[in-house]
Amino acid sequence: MIKTSFILYIILLNSLFADVSGTLQLESGVNRNTLIELYTSEGCSSCPPAEEFLNSIKGRKDLWKKWIPVAFHVDYWDYIGWKDPYAMKKYGQRQSHYARLKRASTVYTPAFMVNGESWRRGIFSRTLPDKTSAVGKLVLSVNNKNIQATYQSKIKSALKLNVAVLAMDLTSVIERGENEGRTAQHEFVVVGFNSTASKNLNWKTKLPKLHYTKAKKYALAAWVSKTDDPTPIQAVGGIFSTTKHR
Repeated sequence: MIKTSFILYIILLNSLFADVSGTLQLESGVNRNTLIELYTSEGCSSCPPAEEFLNSIKGRKDLWKKWIPVAFHVDYWDYIGWKDPYAMKKYGQRQSHYARLKRASTVYTPAFMVNGESWRRGIFSRTLPDKTSAVGKLVLSVNNKNIQATYQSKIKSALKLNVAVLAMDLTSVIERGENEGRTAQHEFVVVGFNSTASKNLNWKTKLPKLHYTKAKKYALAAWVSKTDDPTPIQAVGGIFSTTKHR
């Protein structure tokens, strides 16, 4: 009985932090792509309109070519009645890092960060900031779970490669909390995230483990940043050609 229970525990553990694998070739231009970060929660009653806006980017022709959207679900609203199945504590910590750097006035949801700068969508700011500058080329390839990347730029200091696996086409029925009874549609949800530093701006690393594994379709976003600042310098993204769980 003890042996059987141990085996079941290992199976459960692996399912909670499963791998996604596939093939993908990504290459930015020299001009900076725009990383759009949304900090959100299923427990936040004011978040659905922001998520609907992020979801709408899926229909743009320049998705992945110019706009790289990611949704970080935070866990700091879980205590009010609904545990967000996509949330991780470290995503809220990333948001707090922006606040410490004075990029955002406080930590709240929904919150957009566009290329590392706070942006509030409203009556007078319905279009995303669109600033173009030459920052260098990011090239990344995924083969099974292995990642190789290089960043071609004039920067000589160490940088981090940040890799986010994104779950697509998600539907959640929220049973409690501020959004009780709501059926939520989610796109670009970060379900795996890791960062690796490099002094020579070449990386050999692995896809991150997933903390949510029930999506049928996945994408990937990757960006380079300074080692002590989460602000993206250059970003790429795309849909996996094949995906599977192990």
